[in-house]
Amino acid sequence: MTIEDLEADLAAVRLAAAPDQWALAAYRLAVARAEAASQPDDLEQALGLLDKAARILTADRAPVEHGRILTAAANCHRASGRADRALELFVRAEKLLEPRAPVPERVGTLVNLGLACYEAGQPKPAIEALDRAVDLIRQIHGHGAIATDTPDHTIPQNETDTPDRGPDHDETDAPDQTIPQNDQDAPDPQPDHDETDTPDRGSDGDKAGSAPSRELDDELGRLLGAALINRAQARQAIGSDEDLVAAVEDYRAAVTALPGSSLQTGMASHGLGAAVLELFQRGVPGWDADTAVAAFGQSLAVLGHASFPFHHAVARHSLALAYEMRSGPGDQARALNSAHASISVFDPRLHPSHWRTAHATLARLEAALDDGGSGTGRLGHVAHLLAATTEAEREQLLRDRLLRAASLPSTPMGAELDALIGSLAALETDEYRLVLRTLIGVLMELPDPLLEAACETIFRVHREHESAAALDAALDSVINDRLFGPQRVRVRDLLEANGWIRP
Repeated sequence: MTIEDLEADLAAVRLAAAPDQWALAAYRLAVARAEAASQPDDLEQALGLLDKAARILTADRAPVEHGRILTAAANCHRASGRADRALELFVRAEKLLEPRAPVPERVGTLVNLGLACYEAGQPKPAIEALDRAVDLIRQIHGHGAIATDTPDHTIPQNETDTPDRGPDHDETDAPDQTIPQNDQDAPDPQPDHDETDTPDRGSDGDKAGSAPSRELDDELGRLLGAALINRAQARQAIGSDEDLVAAVEDYRAAVTALPGSSLQTGMASHGLGAAVLELFQRGVPGWDADTAVAAFGQSLAVLGHASFPFHHAVARHSLALAYEMRSGPGDQARALNSAHASISVFDPRLHPSHWRTAHATLARLEAALDDGGSGTGRLGHVAHLLAATTEAEREQLLRDRLLRAASLPSTPMGAELDALIGSLAALETDEYRLVLRTLIGVLMELPDPLLEAACETIFRVHREHESAAALDAALDSVINDRLFGPQRVRVRDLLEANGWIRP
């Protein structure tokens, strides 16, 4: 329903005649306004409605509804940076909801409480609350697996699924759900809450002995994932080796519990990589950078640059750090490539701290690679990596870069292609032919406008190169060897339309 629909619903109810119905309508409208808020006045209006609803649906008359309003008020405090006040209200809400609300809501309340404790700088009480949440879910399922192979229901960014707003007239806005990173502050994921707007639902039908529905399985799976992620982050905040190891296990369990393509799964994989990387950096036996690299790669498989650009950039930066710490052959160039991918997404106006951190990482990597005074340059190092690595990694690296280029408007896309193909043309001819073969293959799988722009760029780079004849010969051999039938004709037609003459 739209905000206009909810406003009409509220206007249709007379407060004096049906106060409970009015309070519920006001609650629904307040939640919608809070979620769509763009100005402080929007939040104040929502808070005013919720204050009135709380005075009608009191803790004595409607404890579950009042608990939800307290939860909303706590979320207001969280969004406003008042972690201590948020914690106080979450504690009150948990006392009202825990003995009365349905199981998913009781679990969600404990997850909220644990998150509030963590944000208030109290990781141990956070772990205690989240332990209770995890135990409650596992009791309901008899320690069995929770089904997660249904369509993904992710937690939207900048939204909470608990009732927003409370009686204390605090500004509220659902907190950003960003991916935590070793050197950057980032809030944690929140659980999905199944809200209803009827008076006290009680606990009928939610007994531990009843067979849970598939929908309940899915919801509890998401809640379990949220609880495990938040508990892992609380353990990371304590920071002992033992707590970091326990955090790794929590992240792994969260990945298992959550739908494979959800934002939370990507966040759990990222947290896993960060915890492993910290253990490796400390020199704790049994942990290596390869595991961290794999975890960040799993995270990036979910957090695409188009679907979750900010989260993708954070994970890219983390992957750069993992490569840098691994320090194997080609890892510095891999790290440089990944750091460059992250900085191309961060906006210094919107993400100043993230941009500065990624920029410092990029500068440090460039300095290390150019320590010998080779003057190769950023993309030159990446080009040499492309020539030296395996076919599988070469294809992955080129696809990542070309997909980012394809998402840009024509002018910046052309600039990206110029830089990439120009750096490849600086390789030895045999190396250029090797990389070009993979490049052409990847281009055939991507949108046609990118192929057209790339053919134009290839022709221009060749024409301006001092070894144009050798490059053209390499190109022609790649077209013959790599492409078949219509593909071969298409590429040659595009090149010849730009003036290319087949050698």
